[in-house]
Amino acid sequence: MSAVLALEALSGGYGSLVVFRDAALSILPQTTVGILGPNGAGKTTLLKTIAGLLPAHGGRVVFNGRDLKRAKGHERARAGLVLVPEGRQILTGLTVGQNLELSRASGRLDAAAYARRVDEVLAIFPRLHQRLDQSAGSLSGGEQQMLAIARALLIDPVLLMLDEPTQGLAPIMVRQVLAALRSLKGRLPMIVVEQNRAFLDDLADTTMVMRGGHLTNAAEAQHQES
Repeated sequence: MSAVLALEALSGGYGSLVVFRDAALSILPQTTVGILGPNGAGKTTLLKTIAGLLPAHGGRVVFNGRDLKRAKGHERARAGLVLVPEGRQILTGLTVGQNLELSRASGRLDAAAYARRVDEVLAIFPRLHQRLDQSAGSLSGGEQQMLAIARALLIDPVLLMLDEPTQGLAPIMVRQVLAALRSLKGRLPMIVVEQNRAFLDDLADTTMVMRGGHLTNAAEAQHQES
């Protein structure tokens, strides 16, 4: 089975500062991979490099067999490599419905397919269906996270990446976000970056650990610590 996404000795950072190096990872279809690690380990930088928001210092990002070295961030998103960023980045001055409507700009779905997709996504997030005309800024943190995920799903991702989806959420909202993501398993591959080990244990098929800019399998990292 061919990998949807393969990282080959990928290194990245900010300017001349190397934050992570030699990351190797293979994501198979319908597989959820968790990346666990503390603040400052390089997890967010890794996702931004995969998404094309930061330039790679070395190595390759191969998506559906295509080397993305020359592909910019918006080109990667249009190809279906979609990131839900840390901090959600919803537009609080717009309504929930208007935030969702922004996803049409990707151009990945025609009007009929997009309408069907909206129905599917609102079935996953019924709380959003009840709040379509409500200001996004008035939503709770958990509802805003649901909105960020829903907006990404409306782009029709081939692979979905989520950066710290439980950050700052109350336990009840963490459980609801977990239930929504579990409902997506088997539909599309996902990379989920988290500091919440229990969340990844309930969601991921495989968990990696990023520490000090190095990405390793969780079992290997545990063996090194013991």
